[in-house]
Amino acid sequence: MRPRRWASVIVYERLTRQIEAFTAWQELPAQAELHGMAPLLWHHIHQAGISIPLKTEQTLKGLYLRHRIFNQAHTQALLEITALFEQAGIRALVLKGLALAYQYYPDPALRPVSDIDLLLKTNDILPALDLLAGAGFRVDDSLRASPSLIPKELTADSPLRDGISAHVELHHYDPRQRSLTDNTPDHEFTGFDSPPHSLTIGEGLVYAPDPMDTLRYLFRHFARHHFAATASRPLQLKWVADIISLVERHAETMDWAYLRRHDPSILNCLEVFYSLTPLPERHVNIIPIRQIFPPAGINQYPKGWPQQNFSQWKRVGFLRFAWQTLTPPSNWWLRLCYGIGDRSVFWYGQVIHRLQIFRIAFRVIRKR
Repeated sequence: MRPRRWASVIVYERLTRQIEAFTAWQELPAQAELHGMAPLLWHHIHQAGISIPLKTEQTLKGLYLRHRIFNQAHTQALLEITALFEQAGIRALVLKGLALAYQYYPDPALRPVSDIDLLLKTNDILPALDLLAGAGFRVDDSLRASPSLIPKELTADSPLRDGISAHVELHHYDPRQRSLTDNTPDHEFTGFDSPPHSLTIGEGLVYAPDPMDTLRYLFRHFARHHFAATASRPLQLKWVADIISLVERHAETMDWAYLRRHDPSILNCLEVFYSLTPLPERHVNIIPIRQIFPPAGINQYPKGWPQQNFSQWKRVGFLRFAWQTLTPPSNWWLRLCYGIGDRSVFWYGQVIHRLQIFRIAFRVIRKR
């Protein structure tokens, strides 16, 4: 579902057909909110002039209004932080959330945010944390002393304004960092090589990564969360809406040849995304993907370890838990997790994924 003003007639026709056949209205708002899509769903239903049960419509609109208030509070905090950092000569890049909301959504409230993600140089992290503490933000005092290895993520919480506190995450990249799961290098915050784009928000100016850098980061973020996602903590569809919106806004200027050579996994994942939403006709010959049927097992997540805690074997039995752990995930999950084409699904399901499970288990045991 696109967050663009010009959502196509085809999209609205498909939405209308789906709503006509839909019956689970009581569960819809909660499911939409779980995926970060409640405001955007309400927007498209409202724009398309589609009638839905009154209680559901009121609930979705209420969620939209709540996110609008929440986003406004986070925007105010972002502008204050940016001004504070700029005075100290610190340049922060705004990742995800608000940067996407103001660049790709007709109304920033349509893109829910839960925090403010900022990327800084490693040498700026601790000074930035001190600046926030001096401005009344609540920070973890134990992290403000210079450790030998600064965590890749430090947090701060703004003072309450109208009952809302904005949660801030300060990120940086240090090649010595390791991931918590398997002790391998965590490269989520690498690759921001191009000059940033300035973005005007109200009377303030913030900086966001170049569109190509943003696209590659969004996929790194998506992949990082995909492996650990479960049915109760699913991949949020708002992340897919972010990516599709960015791709379609910059389709004509995106370096597709570079992605084909260096990041083919992005194109493979886009192929899966566009199996669920129409590829705009004007982009059919620009975005280099095939139009395919949706892969089998959409929104089905692996069972067993590591998605579930190992102690869960006591509930289902050790052999069943081991069988669930080594059972190949769905085609949908494999394609998005590993960024592979449909021809590689069998090999990854039967061999690569199982080797990955053993690899993670070995590293966890070795780490202990």
